[in-house]
Amino acid sequence: MIKVDVSRRVIAAMGAVLILSGCTTTVAGSAQPAPRPTGEAEITADPTPAPEIGDGTLVEAQRIAGATVLPEFVYPELTNSCFPTVPIIYPERMEGTIFIEGTASAIYTTYGFVAGWSTCRNTLEGDRSALVFVAEMSDRDSAAVAARELADSFVEVNGAEPTEIRGFENLPAVETVSVEDGEDRIVYEVLQPVGRMLAYFFYSDSDLDAAQDDVGELLEEQRQLLGDFEPTPQEEVADLDPDIYDLARRVVDPPVDADLFTGSYDLQGYLHLAIDPQIESQLLPGNGFRGAYLKTAADDATGFSYQFQVYELGSVAEADAVFAEFARIEREEFSDRVMFQVPEDPTIPCFYTPAATAGDPIFQRCYTREGRFLGGTDVFGVTDPADITAVRGFVQEQIRLMQAP
Repeated sequence: MIKVDVSRRVIAAMGAVLILSGCTTTVAGSAQPAPRPTGEAEITADPTPAPEIGDGTLVEAQRIAGATVLPEFVYPELTNSCFPTVPIIYPERMEGTIFIEGTASAIYTTYGFVAGWSTCRNTLEGDRSALVFVAEMSDRDSAAVAARELADSFVEVNGAEPTEIRGFENLPAVETVSVEDGEDRIVYEVLQPVGRMLAYFFYSDSDLDAAQDDVGELLEEQRQLLGDFEPTPQEEVADLDPDIYDLARRVVDPPVDADLFTGSYDLQGYLHLAIDPQIESQLLPGNGFRGAYLKTAADDATGFSYQFQVYELGSVAEADAVFAEFARIEREEFSDRVMFQVPEDPTIPCFYTPAATAGDPIFQRCYTREGRFLGGTDVFGVTDPADITAVRGFVQEQIRLMQAP
């Protein structure tokens, strides 16, 4: 099931706090451009401008999710999903979310950025974070030149120091060593071009000795994923099918415009949004998972947000098996949840999560299963737990759509 993320509606308002924030004292150093590996020929690029942003651009960003390493699969202790785990189609929005202002968006734009996906995972305690951003660029040379210029920008603007990652000495990389709340902290930023694709890594840890090897393992996993990924030719991006599993018609339309998470997801892409990716990576394919479609939206005027999803499984029995495991996972994830029913069908399982303070908005979720389709209906914004008007109406519409021929 999809991780609850009621904060998506404020993504645009969030600054560069991210995992870069904290009470930090940076160890001073000299700002020099990142060194070129010995013997490396000077690479130049003649990038093709990115195609016009459209529905196909978002489809490509969601495709890239499946080719982006999920840090939790490399380090199981990185279980907390953090911001920014998002599709990226507007280069100007990278800064203040992924990058510090003035370091990246112009470079990505210059070298033909098409689309990308960013995933963040950290530990609930301690100072260990991993952010991976995979971008599709104009061509191989553009990805390589952009990587070098980005590393130089981090040195010039951020004051980072050039470094090398063991086993990946050919990649542009920088480090920042600091003291945060009296404890040493190291941040590695590494650029990894693979064909037209360009992966960026931000890795933070208080264990200075282990951090570099940890980054190396993430780099190797990402290299393998991108080696198997075929980016869409620029001229074909606009024609990508936004509903490859024919599931959009079975999902409720939000009452306001959908956001960038809306679309089709294959298994690997969906896992970036899952509550428990490790369990679900086995559960879903083991029960005939074909695909999922997600619609999410936020209403800035009311403070409500909506998240509707449908999964297609192999059979009725397999859909039931997936739901039973979803329910078990959610009992652990939402240990304070309160169950309720909708009058039309008391067999539909629904719950809400109590507000920390009376009168604060709460999150409501209901599941429905029709044939081999499993649907989820999420509403955030109600302040009275007894008010099920909105979620009740969406559930009935969800059932109708899932029953349709």
